[in-house]
Amino acid sequence: MIVFEKIRWKNFLSTGNVFSEVDLEAGRTNLIVGTNGAGKSTILDALTFSLFGKPFRKINKPALVNSINEKDCLVEIEFRIGKMEYKVVRGIKPNKFEITCNGQLWNQESSLVEQQKNFEANVLKMNYKSFTQIVVLGSSTFVPFMRLPIAQRRDIIEDILDIQVFSTMNVMLKDKIRENNEELRDVDYQLDLLKDKIELQKQHMLSLQQRTQEEIDRKQEKVNEYKKTELQGAEDVTVLTQQIGKLNEEMQSYHNAGEKIKKLNTFLTKVQVKMQTCKKEHDFFENNHVCPTCTQELSDTLRNEKIQTGKTKLDEMDVGFQEIKSAIEEEEIRFAKFTELSTEVNNINTSISQTNFQLMTIRKQVETLQDEIKELDGANPDKKAEFDKLQLLVTGKKDLSKQHANLKEDRDVLTTAGQLLKDNGIKSRIIKTYLPTMNKMINDFLQRMEFYVNFTLNENFEEIIKSRYRDVFSYDSFSEGEKARIDIALLLTWRSIAKLKNSVDTNLLILDEIFDGSLDQSGTSDLGWILRNFDDSTKVYVISHKQGLDDKFDRTITVDKVKNYSVLTETVNEVTHGMVG
Repeated sequence: MIVFEKIRWKNFLSTGNVFSEVDLEAGRTNLIVGTNGAGKSTILDALTFSLFGKPFRKINKPALVNSINEKDCLVEIEFRIGKMEYKVVRGIKPNKFEITCNGQLWNQESSLVEQQKNFEANVLKMNYKSFTQIVVLGSSTFVPFMRLPIAQRRDIIEDILDIQVFSTMNVMLKDKIRENNEELRDVDYQLDLLKDKIELQKQHMLSLQQRTQEEIDRKQEKVNEYKKTELQGAEDVTVLTQQIGKLNEEMQSYHNAGEKIKKLNTFLTKVQVKMQTCKKEHDFFENNHVCPTCTQELSDTLRNEKIQTGKTKLDEMDVGFQEIKSAIEEEEIRFAKFTELSTEVNNINTSISQTNFQLMTIRKQVETLQDEIKELDGANPDKKAEFDKLQLLVTGKKDLSKQHANLKEDRDVLTTAGQLLKDNGIKSRIIKTYLPTMNKMINDFLQRMEFYVNFTLNENFEEIIKSRYRDVFSYDSFSEGEKARIDIALLLTWRSIAKLKNSVDTNLLILDEIFDGSLDQSGTSDLGWILRNFDDSTKVYVISHKQGLDDKFDRTITVDKVKNYSVLTETVNEVTHGMVG
C-alpha cells in the first residue's frame, strides 16, 4: 500500500517562496475550501507534478513557476510502501528530479524519461492515467471513465487489474514476431542464395569434371600411343636380339680367322726368310765355283747337287708359300666376314640401346602421364578444393535449414502466444472473471447514493443501464447529477478492485469540486456518508467552494489569497455523524 505522508510546495502557481505543507495523514476526511482563484486545486497539481512531472489541470509546465518570483519552483512529496520510505523532489528553474529511498538517492545516470518509467513501473505501480481514475476525481479537466473512448477504458481496467503487463508483452511479442519474420526472410534469402551457389558450384564442378575427363582422355590416349610405341620397340628389340643371336652363331665359325691369319703370316714370314736363305745358297752355288771362306774350288758335282737340291727346296717352299698365301687369303675372307658380322652386331646393339633408351623414356613419360591421370581422377587438389567448397555450402545450407526450421517453430510459438495476448485472449478471460464483481460494486455504490438502476459494463466496457422497469438507458441520457453519481460509483469501484487485486492500494482519495456541481443535497449527503465509511485507511480530500460543509469533515484546509500569494490555514472540526442518506 502506498501511504502518502506529506506534500509541500513553494513558488508553485500562486504559492510564494514560503513552503505550503499538508500532512496527508492528519485526518480521515479533509475539506479544502477557498474562493475561486485562491488556489484550492493547487494541491492536485502539486501532487501529480511531483509524481508524474505534469499538473492535473491543463497548464503548461513553464506556467507552473510562480509569476512573481519566477524561479525556485519546488514540490516535495513523501510516502512509504511497507518499510521503504520515499521522497520525490521536483523543481523548475532550476530543473530538478530526485528520488530517494530510505535516504539513498536513486541512480542519476539514467535519463529523466527512463527514471520516470522505472518510478511508475516499480514503485507507484500506476501511470498518470490510472492515477487520475483511482486516486482523483475532478470536475474541471478530469475526463470521467464513461466519457473515455473504448480503447482508453480498456487501458484503465487493464491497469487496475494489473494485466497491462500482457499488453506490454504483446508489444514485445509483436517486436519478436517482426524480428522473427525479418530473420525468416533473411534466412529464406540466404537459403535461396545458397541453393543458387550450390547449383552453380555443381555446374562448375561438372564443367571442371568434363574438362578434367577430357584432359584424362587426352593423356590416356597419349599413354596408349606411348604403350603402343613401347610394344613395337620391345618387339623390335626382340627381333634385333634374335638377329644378334644368329649373327653370333654365324660369327662362331669365323671367330678364329684373325688368329689364323696372324699365325699364317708369321709362318709365311718364316717361309720367306727360309726361301731367301735357300735362294742365296742356290744363287751362290749357281754363280760361284770357289768357296769364299776357304777359297777352294767347288766341285761341279757338289755344285750341281747343291743347285739341284736348292732348286727342289725352293720349288717345294714356293708351293708351300703359295699354299700359305692362299690360306691367308681364305682366312682374310673369313676375317672380313667376321668383321662384317661384328659390325652388323655392333650396329644392331646400338639400335637395341637406342631403342631401349627410347623405351625407358617412353616408360617415364607413361609413368608421368599415369600420375597426372591419377591426380586428375582422384587426388587432384583443385578437384578436392572445389569439392570442399561444395561441402561447405551444403553444410551451410543444412545449418540454415535447421535455423529456418527453428525460426518457424518459434513463429508458431509466437503466433500462439500472440493469440493468447490479444485483447480477446488471456486479458479477456481475466476481465470476464472480474466483471461480475465490478458490476456488483458499481451497483452497490449507486444504491448507497439512492440511484436505483442496474448498471452493467460488458466485455467491451460499454454500458448497459436498465431501470427497475427494464427501460434501457445510456450514460448520456442521464442528468449531470446522475452522471456524477455514476462517475463516483466507478471511481470507488476502481479503487476497491485495485486494492482487491493488490495492483494499486493507496491511502489517498481526492475529489475536486464534485459537491459543487450537479449533486443535490441528497446526493451530497449520500456521498459524504460513503466517503466516511469507505474504509478506515483512506484519507479523503474534498476540494470545494461550497459553504456549510465544515461539520461534515474532520479537518478543513482554507486557502486564501494574501498579497497575491496562496496561504493555507488548517482547522480541526467537530464532525456531525448524521450523514446517512
